[in-house]
Formats: sequence, structure tokens, C-alpha cells
Amino acid sequence: ALPILLISQRIDEVLKCHGLARSQWQILFRVSRAGTLTQKDLQHAMQVESATLTCIVDVLVAKGWLERLERLESAEDKRVRVVRLTEEGRALMESVPDPYETVEGRMLQGVTEPDRTHVEALLDQMIRNLEERS
Repeated sequence: ALPILLISQRIDEVLKCHGLARSQWQILFRVSRAGTLTQKDLQHAMQVESATLTCIVDVLVAKGWLERLERLESAEDKRVRVVRLTEEGRALMESVPDPYETVEGRMLQGVTEPDRTHVEALLDQMIRNLEERS
């Protein structure tokens, strides 16, 4: 299997133990870091359609981990939907290990620092090769 697919599967396994999908964790993580975020900012950060984000947020609100607030934007005089973690959401995020760090630690077991440095250099070169326009 491709490494990226294996990484994705392992991340999903870590989160499943906590009753979370990756997109749900990503939203909770971003909101926990920011304190509050507008749904529009979340949509841009997650690179998803508005309807997709709304569905995920609806699930997180229903689970009691996220709450919506309405804020009046003075400049345009319109309401903006803002989300923040609930007390339960904060407790959840404190109890869930960062799945990316968990999987990275597992992936790098037994890999020496020189090997890791070499692989990173090779990957950087491959990325540069793909980024170059022919």
C-alpha cells in the first residue's frame, strides 16, 4: 500500500477509538487553537464546501463538543456564525492524543537520525522536481 494511504488509515484508527472522524478532529483542533473561529474561516482552512462544513459542525454541535454563536459584523451589518468548543469539547481535546504525532512516532520507530535526514532530503528533492514547471 502507498505510505500516504497507510498513514491516513492509522490516523483514522487512532481517532476512531475516541469516536472521532479526521475532519471532526481537524475542526476541533483548529477551534481549540484559535478559541473561536468563524465558519467561513474554518471553511477556507479546511478547503471544503460550505455545506460539507455545516454538516460536520452540526454533528459536533449535536455531540455537545462545539457550540455556535452569532456575532454581528459591524462593518457589513450582517450576522456571522462563530464556533467555539464547549466544556465537553475542551475535555475531549485534552484527552485525545494528536493523531498525527502518534502515527509519526510509530512510523519512525527504529529509523536512525541519519536515515531520517537522508530520506527528508530525498523527499524535498522529489517535491522540488514536481514543483518545477517544464
